[in-house]
Amino acid sequence: MSKKNPNSNKKSGGAGFIITLLILSSLSGFSFGGIIAGVLLGLGIGKITSIMGSGLDTTTHNRRDRERQAREEAAARQQAEIRSRQLAAEAEEKKKADANRIPLTGDKIADAVITTGQDMLNTIKKENAAIPDQELTEQMNNLYVKCEQIFRTVSETPSKAPQVRKFMNYYLPTTLKMLANYRTMQQRGVSYGEMKEARETTVHGMNLILTACQKQIDNLHRENMLDISTDIEVLEQMLKRDGFMENEIVESARTAAEAQMRYSSAPVMNFPVESDDHEIPSGIQAGIQQE
Repeated sequence: MSKKNPNSNKKSGGAGFIITLLILSSLSGFSFGGIIAGVLLGLGIGKITSIMGSGLDTTTHNRRDRERQAREEAAARQQAEIRSRQLAAEAEEKKKADANRIPLTGDKIADAVITTGQDMLNTIKKENAAIPDQELTEQMNNLYVKCEQIFRTVSETPSKAPQVRKFMNYYLPTTLKMLANYRTMQQRGVSYGEMKEARETTVHGMNLILTACQKQIDNLHRENMLDISTDIEVLEQMLKRDGFMENEIVESARTAAEAQMRYSSAPVMNFPVESDDHEIPSGIQAGIQQE
């Protein structure tokens, strides 16, 4: 709260006293009675002026205090709103992280793969945010998705954890080291020529690891593909056996038609055989003569 200046009120009262004294003294011709009356009246007016000045000063200070308090309250509300939005954003981020977290299985080997894999995914995120390169960003996003698919497969089928051991122990650590080295060179202001070569090497390395990731995913699901093929073969045989496949129906219809033609009672025409002396049979010769 701002302090009130008491001297300003005293000065206001003194000025009122002097002015009143001079006016009354001059009106009375500076007589003794006029001076006494001026003194008394001046004291009263000075006191009133001092009181009024004090009131005005208090009002001004109160108004300023209210304005300052209003500004402080507005600033406090703004800070509270900002903090509230930050907490809401953090809660939403935590909710998403929990939803995306790969669940553990209880299997020691599989859980070790999942835990380490989750840390590696977080590292990929950090490197992605620190490297301002569109092509590398797309590659790292792709790498994140593929690695997450691998770790989720292990979470769903813990027995597959040993299949990703080499991928976890060599391929991914080497990739993360490569990205970290490239980021460090970029942040330390390495020359354009060196950075260009390093970038080309990093992009090529990312393409290699992405290909390896895809092959790793395919290998993890190879048994599923075999199961699907076996199921399809069994299903096809059952459909053929029950006559539900179109090709089988057509084939069955054709076979049935041929059998019907072979064993039906339809008349068979017996054509005469020509004699050795090339004589025309009498029946046919009579028909020709009638024509």
